[in-house]
Amino acid sequence: MELTPRLQDIISILKEKGGSVNIRDLALQLKISPKTAKGYARELYRLGYIEMDENENMILKRENPENITDLKKTVETHTAEIEALKKEVEFLKEELSRFRGTKKVKV
Repeated sequence: MELTPRLQDIISILKEKGGSVNIRDLALQLKISPKTAKGYARELYRLGYIEMDENENMILKRENPENITDLKKTVETHTAEIEALKKEVEFLKEELSRFRGTKKVKV
């Protein structure tokens, strides 16, 4: 998954600061509210890029081959699901065309 430019900036800041930065310090550096910084931290946490400690420090996770493998499996699963859904949509378009008695249906 490609990160937004702002999330990429935060990862760069974390790397510059040795892998850890406090949310309030990040907010000051980016000139945003602490609430907004927390939102970015939650997103990076959800995506598996950081951990949070009890003092609201964002800690950059090191690349873990297991996480990459799990991520690849997830992407493959979702890709297969998307392809199956595309086929189902095409089938439904054909069925709708037959039902309406027309050759093509634009959806």
